[in-house]
Amino acid sequence: MPTARAISTAVLLSTATLLASSLTACAPTDRDGDRQGDTGGTTTDAQALNDLRAQTPHWRDCPAPAPIQGGGEAPGALPDGTPWQCATLRTPLDWKNPSGKTMDLALVRARTSGTPDDRIGSLLFNFGGPGGSGVATLPGLAADYEKLRTRYDLVSFDPRGVGSSGGVRCPDAGLPDEDEIDNIPDDGGDETNALVRYNRETAAACEKHSGDVLPYVGTTQAARDMDLMRQVLGDEKLHYLGISYGTELGGVYA
Repeated sequence: MPTARAISTAVLLSTATLLASSLTACAPTDRDGDRQGDTGGTTTDAQALNDLRAQTPHWRDCPAPAPIQGGGEAPGALPDGTPWQCATLRTPLDWKNPSGKTMDLALVRARTSGTPDDRIGSLLFNFGGPGGSGVATLPGLAADYEKLRTRYDLVSFDPRGVGSSGGVRCPDAGLPDEDEIDNIPDDGGDETNALVRYNRETAAACEKHSGDVLPYVGTTQAARDMDLMRQVLGDEKLHYLGISYGTELGGVYA
């Protein structure tokens, strides 16, 4: 069975995250063409980008989180009766080749509690990790952002390679039980060697089963995905709240 925990373990060893949060509204800059995959390529590429930007997500009631998202029950309605809705967004596997293969990203949202005149747009969340499922996380934290919902639709997503979004799959058959591995070893002895060996074996499993996807899973690609979300959601600017690693993702977008 695929596991997201092993991915998180390996990534946490090599990534220093910022323990802060930021709320930004970013307008497209002169670099937007590169971020969106506008490489100055063929007419086919241009048409593919136009088609992606014109897609309409099919919003539906959210199912229970999949095991790879952490499991649990389907999110219940908010106190005012607003349901959580889920959808998928089609995005290029490789933003430098937008007319090539695509992948689906999982989205979640709760519509604003305000009037149409009060609504600013969609507020997109990334809760960090890297490797955290926004689809599974946002509903559980909604009470913390209820005041923001008077002006925004609350939206989050599983970044590419995470949770229910297409991408990296790392079967854990044959690997040691992660619960037996000390993620923060006290010394450079056996515990450290066991952790290094576990992460190497996990990385090898990821490469074996998802090697054609791994080059396209990263912060830059995720930032381009967010700009596509902005356009598909109908916002002129990206309204974004990033926590921990999410601040780095927001900085790359900006």
